[in-house]
Amino acid sequence: MSGDCAPFLTVLLGIVFWIFKRRFGSPQNVINCIPGPTSSSWLYGNMLELLLSKEYGEHEFQWQERYGPVYSIKGCFGESRLMISDPLAAKYVLNAPIFVFGAAHQKSMNCLFGFGNVVLAQAERHRYLRSLMNPIFSAKRVRASRPNLKERGNKLVDRLESLGLPGNTVDISGELHRAILDVVGDAILGPLPERDVIGDLSQIQRSVLDCISNITKFSQLVYAAVPYIPEFVFRLAMNLPLPTMHLIREHRRITDELGRILVQQKRDNEDSTSDDEFSDLFIRRNSTDSDTGVPDEQIPVHLRTILFAGDDTTGGTLGWVLYRLAQMENYQHALREEIRLATAKGKGDPDYDKMPLLNAMINEVLRLYPAFPLAERMATEDCVLPLSQPIIGIDGSQILEIPIKKGQLFFVAIASYNRLASIWGSDALEFRPSRWLEGDPCKAKGLGLGPHASLLSFLSGPAVCPGWRLAILMIQVFVTELVRKFALSLPENDSVRARFAVTLVAKTADGAPNLPIHIETIA
Repeated sequence: MSGDCAPFLTVLLGIVFWIFKRRFGSPQNVINCIPGPTSSSWLYGNMLELLLSKEYGEHEFQWQERYGPVYSIKGCFGESRLMISDPLAAKYVLNAPIFVFGAAHQKSMNCLFGFGNVVLAQAERHRYLRSLMNPIFSAKRVRASRPNLKERGNKLVDRLESLGLPGNTVDISGELHRAILDVVGDAILGPLPERDVIGDLSQIQRSVLDCISNITKFSQLVYAAVPYIPEFVFRLAMNLPLPTMHLIREHRRITDELGRILVQQKRDNEDSTSDDEFSDLFIRRNSTDSDTGVPDEQIPVHLRTILFAGDDTTGGTLGWVLYRLAQMENYQHALREEIRLATAKGKGDPDYDKMPLLNAMINEVLRLYPAFPLAERMATEDCVLPLSQPIIGIDGSQILEIPIKKGQLFFVAIASYNRLASIWGSDALEFRPSRWLEGDPCKAKGLGLGPHASLLSFLSGPAVCPGWRLAILMIQVFVTELVRKFALSLPENDSVRARFAVTLVAKTADGAPNLPIHIETIA
């Protein structure tokens, strides 16, 4: 997004001095006594090492090994932040209502999704929106979606064949995201007069994500300055003739139209009701009804939120599963045999939860490739952060808990938590799916972190991903159909690395968001 940040340069330069005075003059607190890596730059702090490393975690995971599961880092302009992977502290931050997204994140989400989105909703409003959303992704409804998911998986296979991809090395990520968005669209949109709109939506959604995820040095300074930029400036920025803003406006136009169609369908079929359809849960029966659903103008906001979240995270995770399978030829052969036996036993409809090799691979990818490796939070009031183990301060003192001041920013280090040796074993940094075949590998299961496998990959607490069951089932079904039909391998010049780009994405050596995999049809 670096090219689009230029209009903010004047605002940024105007506040740098004010930020400097604020940071330089801020009182000392216990955060300053917590050890952490040295900042090589007052301007950037440790943010370049954290977010712009050639492979995500190149510095972060070394910091954790050296300083432990809670340590301090510097943000831009000398700002103090905490990195938290301590399970007790992470649970507290993700569950307590006093922790919210930082101001920069809030403004960015409002710009992308629109005001009133569930990501930023708080207290009763958040609970109400989640109560509307949860039935769409209930365990019962997800189980009932299996036949449709299998059909979508077969269609993905057919599409890859029709495009002539077998026999070639191709960037498979675009087709994966298109297929995932099609499923998410089915889950919330239902039948539409123009279902081919999903293809257009997928393309523009990927373009938007590519633009906003282009992390640069300058974008880091802009992000640090965003909290001090007036809200009306952000609203005006939506109308600027810039590529990213044009894409966001176009994405809004498409989803606004989808919202209009859904509302109209609901109005035309008021006698048709169910207990788990988006239209029946979110859309009011008439425009004046305030007891159920949300106002008509809010429908596109929630559409955008669900479509973005479902596509970007699940599509990325599916890509990493296929990438890792392409690296592990023997495991892929064993998985194909497991699929054959499960399919024969289930007469074509396997019980995916009883396929250990499949789920071991998925869980290990979720562990080491969480879609959101970092979750930013800010304290809205003074509090005390509990710790599962003490910290030895810079002065040698023992810190048993951390007094937190209002306004303090954190990173809940999800990728680091998923690699803690004290929780996942001495080989926690190693990609080893077999750990999931040897019993429960997590030593912190009693804390109840995360909805699946004690991982934080779907977050935890009130902000837990509502569609986590559907996400896992989508990956199970798509991997099964793809591995049944194709043999996957990596090209000799494979240079794919996990990079931070809001989510964890696959990028090649040239920085392009690509996932090249060689595909061959099984004889």
